[in-house]
Amino acid sequence: MILDPSAPLRTGFKLRILDSVRAKAQRLAFIRVFHNRKRERLVRKYFVVSVILIAGGLISGGLLEIYFRYIEGLEQVGSTQQDAAVGAAVRIERFMQDIATTMKAATKSAELNSPRISKEYEFELKRLLFLAPAITEAVALDSSGIVQAQASRFRAVSASVGTDLSESTTFKETRRGNSYFGTVYFRGSDPYVNVAVPIEHLRGEITGVLQAETSLRDILDVVSSVKLGKAGYAYVVTRSGDLIAHANSRLVLQRRNLRHLDQVTAAYRSEPGEFRPKAIVTRNIEGQKVFSSHAVIPILDWAVFIERPVGEAYAPIYASLLRTSILLLMGLGVALLASFFVARRVVRPLQTLRQGVEQIGSGDLSARLEIKTGDEIEILAEEFNKMTAHLREAQTGLERKVAERTQELTIANEKLEEASQLKSQFLANVNHELRTPVSAIIGYARLLRRETEGQIPPLQRENLRDLLNNAERLLAQIDSVLDFATIEAGKMEVRIERVKVEEIIQGAASTIETILRDHSIKLTRDIAPEIPAMNTDREKLRQIILNLLDNAVKFTERGEIKIMASQQNGSLKLVVSDTGIGIEKGDLTRIFEEFHRGDRSSAKKYRGTGLGLAIVKQFVRLLGGEIAVESEVGKGSVFTIMLPMDHKESAAA
Repeated sequence: MILDPSAPLRTGFKLRILDSVRAKAQRLAFIRVFHNRKRERLVRKYFVVSVILIAGGLISGGLLEIYFRYIEGLEQVGSTQQDAAVGAAVRIERFMQDIATTMKAATKSAELNSPRISKEYEFELKRLLFLAPAITEAVALDSSGIVQAQASRFRAVSASVGTDLSESTTFKETRRGNSYFGTVYFRGSDPYVNVAVPIEHLRGEITGVLQAETSLRDILDVVSSVKLGKAGYAYVVTRSGDLIAHANSRLVLQRRNLRHLDQVTAAYRSEPGEFRPKAIVTRNIEGQKVFSSHAVIPILDWAVFIERPVGEAYAPIYASLLRTSILLLMGLGVALLASFFVARRVVRPLQTLRQGVEQIGSGDLSARLEIKTGDEIEILAEEFNKMTAHLREAQTGLERKVAERTQELTIANEKLEEASQLKSQFLANVNHELRTPVSAIIGYARLLRRETEGQIPPLQRENLRDLLNNAERLLAQIDSVLDFATIEAGKMEVRIERVKVEEIIQGAASTIETILRDHSIKLTRDIAPEIPAMNTDREKLRQIILNLLDNAVKFTERGEIKIMASQQNGSLKLVVSDTGIGIEKGDLTRIFEEFHRGDRSSAKKYRGTGLGLAIVKQFVRLLGGEIAVESEVGKGSVFTIMLPMDHKESAAA
């Protein structure tokens, strides 16, 4: 291989440049980190980090506190209203239970000692009206549901004596032995409800039913007595949505039905008799946004609602949240001020450290850091001082080594220049001293063969042919050496032109066939007819084919050499195969190396310089292609080349 004499010199220069770049990079790194005061102020960074940490903690904690205070406030407001609703529900339930108890006491009259209810029981009914002012009418039914006695406070009794009420729901339900509270109905603008209790002659023996019509106007007093805040109010609604009592009696007189309200729907979403307190934010009958709580009266299937405007209900919550927010902001301000002062105190030594390191980074290795803080910063400053001392020593040693290396490279460069001159002189001598006389020998041999055609004996004619073949082979080897030297020097040019592949292959094959006259070898061509002309270097393509065929002839004693050409995916595919001795697996990766001729036995037996395949590989690379080889010892070798049909480059890289 011919070496580039300037390579070591370029390597030395690269090393020097690399060392210089590294030193500058280290210096720039120091300057970037510590020099830009406007962008990298440590006080500001420390303060920002402190603000983020402290403010983040305080704000997170404050937001959690505000959230939980809000939830607790909602629960407290809801609990307060719920307690008021439950209290009102208990009072209403007790009011109705008292009426039922008074009625049960009336069933214990001596007039009912006999199984049959007599008309004289009317006195007890009137006495019942006196004891329970809410009762407006009372009737006594026997076990068959026939009215036996009656009494009314204001008007004639709706059911006269002898009336059959056995099919009424009130009678049927009470006949089973339990007190019964009927559904609410209105007479005029007043709500009423029927209350009935069983009449027992003996324990478990029901002899009749005492039924009373009860006015619900007294419930208004219970509702009106509920005072919650400035604008809180209460009202009572049945399952069907009828308004029984309201702090605003005008709404009751209007006989409003409220089952379309969300709070009424929520209250009766469960089964009757189930106690499920609720508290929701919704709109009232007038469309105002309110905070609503309710309690269901199971035995009556009524619901008591307590409502307040949202603004009033949430006022204590908002006040608590405001106080918490003010305290949070005050704590945050104090924490930020403390962080700022602490940052300045902690960062001041770091500023001194930065200034010292800035001097070191600018190249002043004599600078020392004088920091006395008694902590890690002082230790860091001492380490910087030690590092500076080491850098001074290293710089001195490096300068000495650079001077020595420069001297060595200068001497080596002079020797390489001398070697380059010798190489150039040698190649010139080869070209002049060898190629010129060999070319003359070939010319005289050809002239002699032409002039003596048919005039000399066969033996002399054979000797003349051997002379011409050997001279041409020697010239080819000289050309190979010169070509390879040109390739190694990077001066090999590629001349692109339109080339007919078949002509190149036929010409190379004809040249090889002159060599095969004395060999037991058959040369076969298989050229696809559809191969178009390609843009490539004619001489290099011809040399590639000639070298491959010559290599096949060299290592094939008998058998067949075959060259195939076809177009495949926009590339020319050339395949040269032989039935020669083959190649060892260990040599497959080395056969394209310059001057490689296999093992010693084959090198002595077969002629050549070992440059043929090396030149093939270099030419294939120059033409933008690839080469591959497959071989088996004793069976032959197959060389495959892929070349682009349209080579764009005009010169080798």
